[in-house]
Amino acid sequence: MKHRFRGLIRPTGHHRAAPAQDMSPLADAIAAGDAEPGAMAWCPEEERTTYHALHADGSRRCWTCNAETPAGDQ
Repeated sequence: MKHRFRGLIRPTGHHRAAPAQDMSPLADAIAAGDAEPGAMAWCPEEERTTYHALHADGSRRCWTCNAETPAGDQ
């Protein structure tokens, strides 16, 4: 019986996607302004830490509620 659930207890990792080989297209898109880097930050609307898109002017946009936070605000 313990061998029946072996895959649930010890994942093999075969389900994972292959890592990206070349990140230069993403870096080029960020540099051109076509993509935005992101980071976890406090969202005043959600009142919790969520993932945000970081803009070049220092402001950020919450990916959960789409609220804009001006640069310098915490």
